[in-house]
Amino acid sequence: MHIVYNYISAFIFMVAFPVWMTGQSDITVHASPSVNRMMERFISNGKANENIKAWRIQIITTDDRREMEKAMALFSSMYPGMNKDWKHVVPYYQVRVGYFENRNKLMPLLLELKKTFPSATPVYDNVSKRALVNQ
Repeated sequence: MHIVYNYISAFIFMVAFPVWMTGQSDITVHASPSVNRMMERFISNGKANENIKAWRIQIITTDDRREMEKAMALFSSMYPGMNKDWKHVVPYYQVRVGYFENRNKLMPLLLELKKTFPSATPVYDNVSKRALVNQ
């Protein structure tokens, strides 16, 4: 009897759910003017801010530009297509790779990279929104 009830429930759900979902398309939401102003301010602030915070892996920090270029070439050959960039924070060159929403997501790659780049370390960085979109 319980199995029959499950089949009937499933059938009703499959028939009724699409009908119910199509009926939802004509709902309009009226927000107060203060909520609308707050949403407009939120959107404009989001557009004005070019950077967001994200986790990256810094594979090398060195004062030798040729060493930095060699590390970038090696990384590119190991992971073609993965994001990488470098920056010069006098007197050091830093190579950072990948974008991760949290530290846990970068750990598998970090452990793999440490075999080739022992000084690889996670860093919390300002990342351009354009870079994330173009990734």
